[in-house]
Amino acid sequence: MRDVRGLQLLIVEDEWLLADDLARYFSSMGATILGPVATIEQAFHYTDNAQAAILDININGRRVFPVADELQRRGIPFVFFTGDSESVIPDRLRYASNLHKSSGSQAVFDALFPQRGVREESAATTDDVLSILPKLRLAARLGLGDVAASDRLVEKTLEQALRDIDRRAAGLSTEDWLNEIMRTVGESCGAKLLH
Repeated sequence: MRDVRGLQLLIVEDEWLLADDLARYFSSMGATILGPVATIEQAFHYTDNAQAAILDININGRRVFPVADELQRRGIPFVFFTGDSESVIPDRLRYASNLHKSSGSQAVFDALFPQRGVREESAATTDDVLSILPKLRLAARLGLGDVAASDRLVEKTLEQALRDIDRRAAGLSTEDWLNEIMRTVGESCGAKLLH
């Protein structure tokens, strides 16, 4: 189970009892709770500090998707936690888990912080670029929203990695190293990739 001590967790929930249950559960594990908040405007006050988030889809009649978009842009993990089975999640956000409110706090924890399976863990420890490539492509697509542009970003990232291999910091995993390079490449030429 992941250690969440000190993790800043944003809870966006307009049903006070549910928000309080989630806050107590994650607080008991050592997380620092941001909120809970019951409006979209309040949620935006915390997005810069959030390290993870639980989002009710319908907040007092308004959709939480603008908050989810901001968290996605920043690479912050989040889950949708809703009582509305009819909610339609936009395609750009469908990668996030969508849990019904009857799921309970442990299910929310498991969705926010999925445990790695033995196979996935061994692949990550081998630092095999081929096993990391799908994650890079997904991160690029989430950031740019365009398939062709995101593939160009991954290509430029790998080209830059080949040029920088001698400057790679000791102890940094290949996945973290490539993600750092992709952030840098994306910041410097992300807009150009869309054309």
